[in-house]
Amino acid sequence: MSQEPTFISTGTKTGEIDVRLSYKIVELFSEGLYASPNKAIEELVANSFDAGAQQVAVFLSANFHEQAATICVLDDGEGMDADGLNRHWLIGISNKKNLAILPKGRQQIGKFGIGKLATYVLASHLTHISKKDGKFYSTSMDYKRIDKRVEQGVEPKTPIRIALRELTEKDAKSALVTWTGAATFKACGMKLFGRGAVPSWTFAVLSGLKEKVHEIRRGTLKWILCTALPLRPDFAIYLDGEKLQPSKLGKGRIKRWIIGKDIKAIDKPGPNGLTINNDPNRDKTDEHYYGLSHPDLGRVTGYMELYKDLLTGKSDSIDRSHGIFVYVRERLINIADGHFGISPNDLKHGAFNRFRLVVYMDGLNEEIRSSRESLREGPILKDAQNLFKALFNVARKTYEEHVAGEDTGAALARKLGGSPSSLARRPIIELARAVLPRQDKIPVYSYPPCSHRS
Repeated sequence: MSQEPTFISTGTKTGEIDVRLSYKIVELFSEGLYASPNKAIEELVANSFDAGAQQVAVFLSANFHEQAATICVLDDGEGMDADGLNRHWLIGISNKKNLAILPKGRQQIGKFGIGKLATYVLASHLTHISKKDGKFYSTSMDYKRIDKRVEQGVEPKTPIRIALRELTEKDAKSALVTWTGAATFKACGMKLFGRGAVPSWTFAVLSGLKEKVHEIRRGTLKWILCTALPLRPDFAIYLDGEKLQPSKLGKGRIKRWIIGKDIKAIDKPGPNGLTINNDPNRDKTDEHYYGLSHPDLGRVTGYMELYKDLLTGKSDSIDRSHGIFVYVRERLINIADGHFGISPNDLKHGAFNRFRLVVYMDGLNEEIRSSRESLREGPILKDAQNLFKALFNVARKTYEEHVAGEDTGAALARKLGGSPSSLARRPIIELARAVLPRQDKIPVYSYPPCSHRS
C-alpha cells in the first residue's frame, strides 16, 4: 500500500466529520451536473468568490500522467475552522443564504451545498488546508470510500468519517511546500506564512486524478474562467501564475478616468463644494493618491471606464460588471442596484451598459442602513447621486462622440457584435450558406414575414 502524501496526513487529529454521501448522490450531482472538467474547476473558483476571496489561484500539474499530479485552487477568502469544515461537508445544505454578513458583501453563487462534489469528476481525493483566526486546519475526503454497492440508495446507511486535523504553522508549511516553492505560486503574490501573510486562506488539493483530467485544455479553461469572472476591482484569478483578465476587457476600452487626476472639476448636476484632495501619504502611482473632497461626502476616490461594447453577459449571473460600484470602508454597499437609486431616465441606456464607475466614499459610513446595502434618504444621498450623474455625463458625452466618429462598417460590426446571434448573426450566416453553393439565384428574406405581392 502506498503511503499517503504529506499534505493529507500532516497535523494532529482532533476529531472526525461525518459525511453522509451515497454513490447515487455523487452520480447525480457530480457526473450529471459537472460533466466538463473545466466547469468543475470553475465551480471551485465560484466557491472562492462566495468566501469573499480577492485573489484565487489555480495550479495545474504540467503532466497529468504523473502519479503525483494535482490540481490546486488557493484563495484568500475567509477560510474554514473546525466548524466551517463541518458545514462544508453537509451535502445538499448550504448556509450561504442565511449568512447575516455576506463575505465582501457579495451575492452568493452557491445555493445547495453540492459544488464540492464537482471534484469527484476529476479526483479520488479532495484535501483542504485552511487558515482562520491564526490557526490551521485540514480535512481530506477519499471518494473511493463511497460504498457503490448501495448505488440505488440516496440516503447512505452509514456515514464516511474523515479526520479533522489541526496543524502548526510548520506543519502547514511542510504540507504545501511543493506548491509554495514554485514560480507559478510566487507570481501570484500571495503570502501564506510569516509577517505580511494574508489573514485567512484555503488551499484545496485534488489528488489521485482520474482520466477526466486529460480532457482539460488550458486554453479552454482560461477562456471559461475569463468569461465567468465578474469585472470588479476586488476579485482576480490566476491560472498557473498568469493573471487572467475578464473577457469584457477585450471589448475595447475607450477611456479611463481617475477621479481627482483626470476629473478635477464637476459640472452640474454635481454638488457644490468639491475640491481636489490628494493624499501625500500615498505614492503617485496609487490611484487613491488622487481624489476630491466634499463637506458632506468626505474624500472621494476611484475611477470610471467606458467600453465600446456591452459589459453585460454571462458573468452577470454571478455579479454585474457595469454600472455604479460604491465602496465604503472597502465594502460594496450597492450590490444589486447598479443605478444607485438614480432613475434610469437620467442614465442613457446605450452608454450606461458600457460604463462602470468604481467609487470609494468612506464619508458615507454614518448614512448606511443596518442592512449595509443602502443609504438613508436625505441630502447626503442626493449629493452622492448628483455626483454620480455628473460623472456619468462625462462618459456619456465621450461615448456619443465615439459613436459619431465611427465609420459605417465599424458601427455595423459593433451593433452586430452586441446583438443576439438568433437576431443578427445566424440569419446572415444561413444566407451565406444558401448563396455560396449556387450563385445564380439569391434568396430574399423578409423580417418580419410579409405576404407576397405580385
